[in-house]
Amino acid sequence: MPFTLSNPHLHFTLDPAASSWSLFTQKTETPSIEGARFNGLFRFSDSGWPHLGGLRTWQWAGRLDGADISSRKQNESPHGPLNILTVRARSGLDALAVTVEFALPTRFPFLLIRLRVANTGSKPFRVVRLNPLFVGALHHCGSLRLAPDSAPLTFFSNGWQSWSFAGALTANRTQPRTRLKFIQTPLIENPLTPTSDFAGQFSSDMFGVLACPSHRAAIVAGFIAQREQFGSVDAVARPESASLRVRAQCDDVIVPPGGELLTDWAYLQLLTDYGLDPLADYGEAVARENSARVPAETPVGWCSWYHYFNKATEADVRSNLGQIAAGKDRLPLSLIQLDDGFQQNVGDWFVANGKFPSGLRALADSIRGDGFTPGLWLAPFIARPDSEIARHHPDWFLRNRIGLPANAGFVFDSFARGLDVTHPAAQDHLRRLISTAVNEWGFPYLKLDFVYAAALPGARHDATRTRAQAMRLGLELIREAAGPQTFLLGCGCPLGSAVGLVDAMRVSADVEVRWRPQYRRVSFPFRNEPGMPSARNAIRNDLARAPLHRRWWLNDPDCLLMRGGLALTLDEQIALATVIALSGGMFFVSDDMAALTDERRKMIEPLLPVLGKTALARDWLEKEMPEVMQLPLRGATGEWTVFGIFNWEDRAAARSVPVDSDSHLFDFWTQTYHRSAAPLALPMMPPHSGRLFAVRPVSAAPQFIGSSLHFSQGGEVTEWEGTERGLRFVINLNRVAEGFVTLALPHASRTPAARLADGIYRLPIEVNKRAEFTVEW
Repeated sequence: MPFTLSNPHLHFTLDPAASSWSLFTQKTETPSIEGARFNGLFRFSDSGWPHLGGLRTWQWAGRLDGADISSRKQNESPHGPLNILTVRARSGLDALAVTVEFALPTRFPFLLIRLRVANTGSKPFRVVRLNPLFVGALHHCGSLRLAPDSAPLTFFSNGWQSWSFAGALTANRTQPRTRLKFIQTPLIENPLTPTSDFAGQFSSDMFGVLACPSHRAAIVAGFIAQREQFGSVDAVARPESASLRVRAQCDDVIVPPGGELLTDWAYLQLLTDYGLDPLADYGEAVARENSARVPAETPVGWCSWYHYFNKATEADVRSNLGQIAAGKDRLPLSLIQLDDGFQQNVGDWFVANGKFPSGLRALADSIRGDGFTPGLWLAPFIARPDSEIARHHPDWFLRNRIGLPANAGFVFDSFARGLDVTHPAAQDHLRRLISTAVNEWGFPYLKLDFVYAAALPGARHDATRTRAQAMRLGLELIREAAGPQTFLLGCGCPLGSAVGLVDAMRVSADVEVRWRPQYRRVSFPFRNEPGMPSARNAIRNDLARAPLHRRWWLNDPDCLLMRGGLALTLDEQIALATVIALSGGMFFVSDDMAALTDERRKMIEPLLPVLGKTALARDWLEKEMPEVMQLPLRGATGEWTVFGIFNWEDRAAARSVPVDSDSHLFDFWTQTYHRSAAPLALPMMPPHSGRLFAVRPVSAAPQFIGSSLHFSQGGEVTEWEGTERGLRFVINLNRVAEGFVTLALPHASRTPAARLADGIYRLPIEVNKRAEFTVEW
């Protein structure tokens, strides 16, 4: 007989006779999943398992004949009370016990699934992979429906680590992949995530979303943690053959006699009529499951990398420190981060090179003495092959199946090597490095780069640990050595394994000083690489991963580059600035501050203070690079919405601001006013450009319309009081600024102001951190 679980959102049915299960919403017929199954793949020693007919690989087909099925309620979990069905299946092998758990929270609209395998025999075996879910035409198993008709589908693909592709893909696309093979693949692609060269067949790491945008319906699938294994989702985004599979990559790890392997909880949600934030429930579930660290304050600062790269010297850092200190009243940066270039070699961190004659402790003390927080870049899991650590301790590094060093990709002008964090001596080295950086050199902020290197495939000292477990172990060792107060930023890092351990995460490729990727001034064949440094790749991921901000960590959208003379056009720099501001995430400038013109400084200043809230894409599940970002705001002046409107095409194109009622619109970058009751046309936006609008419904009362002081155009106002004869308001910027505010007034202003339109006035403003203003009519 079938077994069921229900809550106000979902109804789940397990059919043991068919060895399948189904999931439906409580209110609509679609989306739905019917006849889904699960299975696993194992490897056994020929000599130890003669009854397998000499086969080394064996698949458990997920059969539930004779399974022991029970139900229970678990009152305490990160997701509140859970109703759980436990299925103890008969695997067909006496030495292999398989348990499947289905859990439905009483309050939340998702299903959780996990598998447990135990070795009840006398010989070890290996687990290749476990699939908690597969369904659809591709798998000849059951069916899934997103809509009552054959409307087009899309798939949101999330890449393995910070730099990997993230974005929505339409059914005519193929999966974005690097063409640089062994040069780039180890950096940005999970080698065990299924890939396809067929249009409409896609894959994703940790989570993915299969959607029908025209019906606002979607299925969110993946894992809520990556502590045990890396997980993947693959899908067919064609309505006639829609398919879905969720996989736990078990890495062929050994399960010894008496041992067991448990997957992380797989996650499944059916969304009907989704809104601006379709990832909300999933994002919050991941945060709860991993006790996410989300600092109250967002770092703002300066980074040495994008002007000096690895040529930075102590003198360069001190020069910029002086410039930032002198200008802090207008541009209040608080953190100075030294990036790559101080070390003897990548991997040899303990002694600074000759460009830093005073040493790192003296530099950190100087930064702190001037009232700033010192930050330091490290790549603790990777080393060049000519480094002292790689030459003297080769056993500390991962090796491939034939005993050669595992390839960490072509970085630092070499094929780098990845540290085996399961090796006890390598663990001691890691603890010493982090403790030295924090306690001896005095850096309370660490940027941890090239973190993926700890998760490369390879032979490990501890062969029972998966790549995800090794990754998690390495980050746990760092957090333990750094202490709870040290701010840790992950970069080049597999996302899921870091939740709860890092305070912030780079969510994109390096921004670089050009729109498309190049290598040593050569464009072809690099210009379409999805994960190489470029402004385009950085912006795409910043938009795609915006929903993670202040849920899993603080998002790091990478640095703002505003100096002249770059390969970026001014339109591209303004678009980058708009995306970074709307991200609400970390804010770092990476120019030579002495060479930055007053004009360019004045473009940076109104992006501070960081708002903390993130804009989300209205077309997040429709376009690879979303074109409309929306940020609803509420403050002293009431409610309003900030829109980022973008043209990412390589040619000029028309766009519009979504307006459906009589509204005031103010364009921040051009400081122009519009009034419209319908979408406001923006004819011929330049290539790779962005506009930033504040939109407010028209009211008879006095209204704050726009400002040159802050990009939010209202977030800087902390008090607002109107009377019959006038208006009083307070602006609080925590910096010195001059500019203009634009107001809608019911009568002509007696206070000096420029009239822009009927009832619309622009007033000159001067602020010394905080200022109070009165307008009379």
